[in-house]
Order: sequence, then structure tokens, then C-alpha cells
Amino acid sequence: MKRTGKNCSTVKCGCKASMRIKLDRWSNKWKVSSFQDSHNHKPVTPERRMKMKSNRVMPKAAKILTETFHEENLPIAKVPSIFGGPHIGFNNRDCYNHLRNVRHRQLDGGDAQSVLTYFRKKQAENPQFFYAIQCDENGRAANFFWVDARSRMAYNYFGDVVTFDTTYRTNKYDMPFAPFTGVNHHLQSIQFGCALLQDETEVTFLWLFETWLEAMGGRHPVSIITDQDLAMKGAIAKIFPNTRHRLCLWHIKKKFAEKLSHVYFKKSKFKIQMKKCIRSTYKIEEFEEKWKELMKECELANDDWLNSLYDIRSSWVPVYNRGIFFAGMNTTGRSEGINSFFDGFVTPTTNLREFVVKYEQALKRIMDRESDEDFESEHKYRIVNEGEFLLKHAAKFYTRNVFNKFKDEWSKVTLYKVEEIPCDDEYHAYLVKTKLGEHEEFVVKLNLQTYKGMCECQNFEFVGILCRHLLKVFVRLDIDTLPDHFILPRWRQEANKFRIMDFKSLVTNDGKEESEALRLSHMCHQATKLACIAASSNEAYTTFIEALNELSKKLSDNSTQHATIPSSTTGDPCSTNIDSSQLLLLDPNISQTKGRKKDNISGSKRLKSGIELAQNKKKRKCALCKKIAQHDKRNCPSNLKRRKNESTNLCNEESEDLCQDMESDDQEYC
Repeated sequence: MKRTGKNCSTVKCGCKASMRIKLDRWSNKWKVSSFQDSHNHKPVTPERRMKMKSNRVMPKAAKILTETFHEENLPIAKVPSIFGGPHIGFNNRDCYNHLRNVRHRQLDGGDAQSVLTYFRKKQAENPQFFYAIQCDENGRAANFFWVDARSRMAYNYFGDVVTFDTTYRTNKYDMPFAPFTGVNHHLQSIQFGCALLQDETEVTFLWLFETWLEAMGGRHPVSIITDQDLAMKGAIAKIFPNTRHRLCLWHIKKKFAEKLSHVYFKKSKFKIQMKKCIRSTYKIEEFEEKWKELMKECELANDDWLNSLYDIRSSWVPVYNRGIFFAGMNTTGRSEGINSFFDGFVTPTTNLREFVVKYEQALKRIMDRESDEDFESEHKYRIVNEGEFLLKHAAKFYTRNVFNKFKDEWSKVTLYKVEEIPCDDEYHAYLVKTKLGEHEEFVVKLNLQTYKGMCECQNFEFVGILCRHLLKVFVRLDIDTLPDHFILPRWRQEANKFRIMDFKSLVTNDGKEESEALRLSHMCHQATKLACIAASSNEAYTTFIEALNELSKKLSDNSTQHATIPSSTTGDPCSTNIDSSQLLLLDPNISQTKGRKKDNISGSKRLKSGIELAQNKKKRKCALCKKIAQHDKRNCPSNLKRRKNESTNLCNEESEDLCQDMESDDQEYC
């Protein structure tokens, strides 16, 4: 194969100017042996000598700073200016070239192999780090899953509701990014692990959900929200049979404008009534009645798409799911919010290893936000009036954001009135009605002995916060404190019991050391640090082993200790049977996912519908007449040159026609 040369616009000038020196062994001095000062080019000034290739040097400090800027997502172009601007031995291009060289060294064995090495390193640092890689029959990496120790512990406290989405794929291989997202006690989005997938088939989702469930200790979530994907739905039904699966309401509502554009548009009566039917009904019978009335009124009873939606109404209409805890979520917006959050860390050219490292940096940013809210909730007091006893009691244990949600419900209490109605069982029944505005009424049942109760709106079951109707009954009965069973532990200020201040000490002021997962993580980290120190010499290794044997005897004598390490955190859970010590992963193929076009993903944003693309399409403006039209300056009516060319072409066409007529006449005459 012929090697092509570098495309360059300059050549060597062949300058003969030179100076040679040699060492005189007798006098031990350097002497000039020859000197030629005839240059055939213009000399370079001292100010510009740093631009010559022979003088371009990038110091070690600049290389370290460039790598730090890259890790922290800071602009690399700022590095040369920090070191003195244009009068130094490197520029922006050298910084980017250095990052390229670092990237090549990291990917020496391949992109997928470097990810496997990184995962092994993270698991050596903390055995609670879990990862799994699925390979195809050719040894090529297909799917990646990983979750850090903190996310696994967070799932024990906040894993009751999960959102799952695969619409984001900003990486070199176009692999869909599939994060498991939850909500913490500050109403912030948190991560329970993530995956990079080769495709979106049911087989892939089955492997992913089984692996994720293994990493979470086999604990199933109470509820999960996804988009309307058949493969995903089938896998969830098989892996999570007891979990309430719900479809994203936003993904369904956005299809109304595409399927029903003739009736569903801005401020249309059908749109307003449909919104009330979906969001403002609290009884199943009420929703079904309003739906049928609306279909009859708008003559849509025979619409196939609406009928198919009505058949699966229990999987997306809020009224069918208000009796199950969803933390107040109706959409996968938290997953898509995490996707937009990652836009600040990755680009469409990010390789797998960079993606994994950037994901870890994003997790640290999420942890910092949670820590900030912990401080706001635990060390700053809420503003409450003297007579608001229930509100003052709620401010003691709710986090700041949850308290604001509770305060919103409390502010609506004065808009309702309550009256007692007869009830047959041990509960007392109360009818809560609005005083002004649109008429609403809800039946509240309350046991006056235990203060256990329920409301028809089911806000507590769905959100986990008391509704305004129950609070109105509490005010009437002069109940000044919230019962404990109406305070979910996940909304309390100290709900994140897995927090660790640093790797040397634990937070032990409120019983957090009682968590088994926390103790295990801390002991594994300390043991790993000691093992690294002991591996430096045979003497240290012998001391370490003797201490371990002595400690093992003490623990075996203590019958109260039964600590076991889950098997899922040990070994190398790669789905092939290749020996982990000799495992060599090949890079994955470019992912070909369904329903996605590559040119729509370049901006790493969500996919837009046809209507959105049509509405957002930028209209063309003529550069000559400055008017929005279908023409440009070449064929603009006001283009004088175009008019002249048209007249010339017209004359030429007329002369050609005349010549053709003359030729035809001559042929007829002959």
C-alpha cells in the first residue's frame, strides 16, 4: 500500500548556515570546528523564536494543569494564558495534542478493555462497587452496567420509586445511556446505577434488569415509570412482576398534537377538557364518564388511536395510580433531567472510558448538591407563624423542599369547610368542600383513637405528604401534631443514613453506624488501604497476615457477629466464560437503535416530533431583498443581473427557434 505524504503548504529552504563544536580531550574544552553564517532566508526574531518547532516545549506543570482542566470540564484554551500568553513554548493546539496522547495511552488495549480495567480498579478501592459487562460470541463488548457503593446504599432508603429512560446516547458509539433514577429526601434526582446498551431489544433489557436487581440485593422497587416501549414493558413484566409499571404521561400527551391536530391545538376546547379529564379527576368512575362524554361531544368515539389509549388507561392515567406511591411523579422527567445534566460533561465524540469517568464526576456534583441541601435543612430554621402548630411541628423533621410542599397544602386549608357525615365502621367520616371557585368535595375518614385515616384524593398514598383535606379535619379536631404514621421516613431530614464524612471516620451522632451496608463499606475500604501498605515488603506482608489471623480468631469466638459479603460484589461478573485474568474485550459496534436517526442525535438532545420540527424550522430570508420568501439572491425578482440574463436567453431562444424554422422550410423545399 502506497503511503501518502502529509499535506503541507511549505517546504524546507535548504539553509546551509550551521555551527559545529567538538570536545578537545587535551584541554578538556569545547571548540568551534566550523561556522557558516550565510542564511538564504529571513532570520527569526527573538520574540518569534517560540513559534519554531525546535523551541516548542510544554512543561510538566502545564501538562498536569491541562489534564486537571479536562477532568473538571474547564476550557483547555485558558491554560496557555495562565502560563504567560503567547511568549511561551506551547499554545492551545499543544494542549489538545497532549490530551490526545494521554487518551491514546489510556486506550492502549482498546476502549472496552480500558473500561474493564477502570472498573477493576474501582472495585479494588471499594468492593461494594458493582459492574457487569455482557459480550457477544466474538468477544466484543455489547452492554455495560455499573453502580457505585453510595448509590447501592441510597437504594435501600429511596429505592421505592424508579424512573428509567433510554433516549440519551451521547457517546462515540451511539450507545443508549440508560440511567436508573430516583428521588431523595430533598426531592432531588439521584442515581441507582446506569448502563450503556448496544440495542433496545427485550433480551437486552432482561439482562440489564436482572443485573441491576442483583446489584440491589434482590429488592424490587414499588413503582417504575418508563416510556411506551414494548420491549421494555415485556422485560419489566418478567423481572418485576410485583412492581407497578406506569407509562410516562408526557410522552403520551405530546402525541395528541400529532394524532389529533384538527381538534387538539392551543386553547382549543378539546385540549382544555382533555386536560381536566386526565389531571383533575380523583375517582375512576368520574374519569371514565368524562372521557366518554368528551369523545361523544367531539365525535371521536371511533378514533382508533384514542380507543387504544383508553384500553391501556390504567397504565398512564393518574387516577388509576394514585393509590400507589410514586413520589408525586407522572413522567420520566427526572431521567431526562439527568440526561440534560450530563450534557455538561460529555460530547458526541466521548469514548467509553471518558464517559465512565465523566459519569463519576457527575455523581460527585449530585452528592455536593445533596450535601448543600442537608446543610440548609438541618441548620436553618423555617419561618412559621405562632398559631400554626401543625406547620411548626412539620418544620422540625421535614427537609426544606418537602416542607415547602407541605406548606403549599397547608396554605389551601382556609379555602375549605368541613362537616361530619354518618359512617358505619370505626372511622369517623367528614365531607370537605370548597368555599369558593370550582366546586370540589372529598370524603375524609379518620379513626379518632389512632388518628389513622384516608382521603379520597389519595395525595398521601401518591406523594407521601398529607393533603389539605386531612389537614382541614385536623384543624377542626384541634390536632396540633402530625401522627407518626403520616410522616414517611424517606422525607425526614436524616433520611440519608448512609452518609460518610470521610474515609477515616463515620458520622455516629444519630445511629448511622448501625447500617450493615455502611459498616461493610467502611471496613472494606480500610482493609484495602492496609493491604496496599503491607504489599510493599515481605515483613509488612507477614505482619498483616498474622494480624488478620488473630482478628479472625477473635471474630469467630464472638457468636454475635455474622457478617457476610454478598457474592455479587466479588469476582468479575462478565457474562462470558473467558478467564478474567486473560480477558481481552473488543470495542463495541456502533449502536443501531430503533426509531433514531444519527443526525438528530448530534446535539445530544431529545428527539423532536414532526410538528415540533415544522414549527421550529427557520424560515429563509433572501439576502438581496431582505424578505422571507422561497427564493434566494440568485433568482430574486429584484436581481438586475438576472433580468438581463433572462432577456439575453430569451433573445437567444427566439433566434434558435427562427433558425430551426428556416432549416425545416429548407428541407421541405428540397
